[in-house]
Amino acid sequence: MNRKLLVLMLATLLGSAALADDADDVMAFIERYAQLESDLDTQENLIRADRVQIAPTRWTNNAAYMEWQKRERAHREAVSGAAADWLVQIESMIRVYGDTAVASFIRRQMIMPPNAAPIFADPLWQTVVLVREKGEWGIAHTHVSPVGSWN
Repeated sequence: MNRKLLVLMLATLLGSAALADDADDVMAFIERYAQLESDLDTQENLIRADRVQIAPTRWTNNAAYMEWQKRERAHREAVSGAAADWLVQIESMIRVYGDTAVASFIRRQMIMPPNAAPIFADPLWQTVVLVREKGEWGIAHTHVSPVGSWN
């Protein structure tokens, strides 16, 4: 077999394996992010300072958005008497382009407030753009919108 052809075939196979590993890493990152929905302080460590958030309004200042989200969550907990438990289900599609990844998924949430019935939130389309710097993925852009209906 031609040596150049063999090198090309190996590079293709190894490159495909690297992309698969990156996609697995991105999926693990998304799942960890979703599991931290009840812990915004820890979840915030997975988000880049320059993230843009669109859900349902546009936030270009991530620190201000996180503060708003934490205050809303604290108010909800004060009204209900305790923190709610969040269950997030992810069904995703991931594309990796070097040190950038795009994950698009349906996000289903169930919020379980103490002493109250669970709240099933409407499913959402969520797309996140991740950037890898120094070997670590971070969320650079998030877009959330309702799934909607074809009826």
